[in-house]
Amino acid sequence: EGFLRLSLHANVGALGPLYAVLSRRRGRVLDDSAVDGTDLLAVTASVPQGEVFGLTQELLAKSSGGVTAPEMAFSHWEVLPEDPFWIPTTEEEREDYGEIRSSGDCSTGRVNRTIAIVRAVRRRKGLPVDEAKLVVAAEKQRTLQRKR
Repeated sequence: EGFLRLSLHANVGALGPLYAVLSRRRGRVLDDSAVDGTDLLAVTASVPQGEVFGLTQELLAKSSGGVTAPEMAFSHWEVLPEDPFWIPTTEEEREDYGEIRSSGDCSTGRVNRTIAIVRAVRRRKGLPVDEAKLVVAAEKQRTLQRKR
């Protein structure tokens, strides 16, 4: 997963909303230091690339303009610790995580952040997502609208 480095300025009153927005988007504050001669803080943070869509608008709305628009640059890659296509196979895993509730994915009830990221990217690109849309008896389906 790609991470972006954010650099922005915020006043002291906007730090609470700034930290709340960053933590909700799985971001980490790397550094916050005072800017000489002002009441502003220079904040440097790291946020996953998939979480930055709409970040600027949310920051400005939540902080009432107390945060500047962030400057974003690619920072690094991180390997996600879980397999997005993991399916319980042994009896012990089935006991711990349950049976598969839908076909072709790992919706076993456990939280799998990796498959959520894969599905969000596929949805954003307009590709099919294998959540719960399974067509049964496709040859029997018809249009319900009458032709005039």
